[in-house]
Amino acid sequence: MTGGVVVTRSALVSVMAAALVAVSGCDLVDPARPAAHPDAMVFGNLLEVSRSEDDPALWTARIRVGAPRALLAAEEESGKPTPIVEKGLVATVAVNTETVVILRDVPTALDEIDPGTEVAVVPVPGTTQMIGSSDVRLDANTFMDFVTYQRWRLPGLGLDDGPEADHPDLVNSSGAEIAPVPLAGGKVLYFAAHLRPPVSGEDSWHGARREGLTVPEEGELPRERTFRTELTESGWTSPSLVQFPELEEADRVRVTWVSVDESRCLVTVASEGEPSWVGLATRQDRSEDWGTPERIDVFGSDARDAVYLTGSHTKAVFVTTRTGAQSDLFLYDPGNEQSPLPLQPQICTLGNEWNPRTGPQNELFFCREDRQLIFAGGRVRALRLPGPHRAVFTQAAPTDDGRWLFMCLPRYRPVEHDEDIYVAPLLKDFALGRPVPVDDWRP
Repeated sequence: MTGGVVVTRSALVSVMAAALVAVSGCDLVDPARPAAHPDAMVFGNLLEVSRSEDDPALWTARIRVGAPRALLAAEEESGKPTPIVEKGLVATVAVNTETVVILRDVPTALDEIDPGTEVAVVPVPGTTQMIGSSDVRLDANTFMDFVTYQRWRLPGLGLDDGPEADHPDLVNSSGAEIAPVPLAGGKVLYFAAHLRPPVSGEDSWHGARREGLTVPEEGELPRERTFRTELTESGWTSPSLVQFPELEEADRVRVTWVSVDESRCLVTVASEGEPSWVGLATRQDRSEDWGTPERIDVFGSDARDAVYLTGSHTKAVFVTTRTGAQSDLFLYDPGNEQSPLPLQPQICTLGNEWNPRTGPQNELFFCREDRQLIFAGGRVRALRLPGPHRAVFTQAAPTDDGRWLFMCLPRYRPVEHDEDIYVAPLLKDFALGRPVPVDDWRP
């Protein structure tokens, strides 16, 4: 899932009305025969949840379809007619291990949602069917409580949480904290951050006001900067700005790889209207300031988010869009005259691959769209957090000892997700333990 266009109240009324009438206005020749139907969001009250006895990975949720109370109140206030829904219309929703299930902004199990809760369901494309005029059936891509959906997609529908209280000494904030780079078993952390944009003119920019993260002027992009923090006996130190000479005016300055002794790092630099590039910054030791990053020309233009392979300071994987509209992972190997070249087809696909990170055994962690993958043992597979359903997380980066995995989890917010950094145990065969917010993590 990604952030997207915020639906206004008036647009919601039209969309909701169309969806509710669409799933309730079918006359079929054989009322007992399922018929394909255009996909539409389903809103209503959860009636019950059951789990298959034959396959515990399959769940069924029954929903009494209807307009949420917040919509009814908004319609009554505006004097507009409420969408009419066929009385007794029930949606039977199939939920499985690939469904994203959210309750109160966090991943959950379907049976943790209480009956009676107002919910919103995004269908898997092409799965909606009607049986008669009162039974709609579909597979769920995303299943969430309506309050979470309202906060995410409908911020103008009367839900006012007030401004967030962001403490600058903490890592996570209401802004976006992304691209973690852990060192020293996770006790040193580099991460990037930027402010999230306001929803409207009455709203404000969201996120901790750290050094280097000024509120943009109208028409400007928010600046992204890298910060460093270290875990002590009393907790994480206040994140400090990682500064590089001659990059003060760049829109994005993101560190994506740091040597064990913190004397070398790879930096992505980007500004509006210009292709991004990767530079190598050096210093004698961590007590000194970083020097100006030297551009790595062999990566070419439109290069970003580079990492050296484990044990190498010459072979690197980086992200580029040079082969088309989508982003791919390329490998630079100075021993190959044709380098850089795209990685093998099972890694570089028609999807967007991004955020490469290498593990202690040169495992390649990377993202494809909103899924976290790993290439190890000659094959690509998905990483999963514990739980019966898919929990969305991205930007995974392992510690150098292979014991922990730092990652980003989204909070569903309008315009852009509020990304926060979490840490989970990295177990045998790349299984993951329960993630905790990085500010609460103590190894």
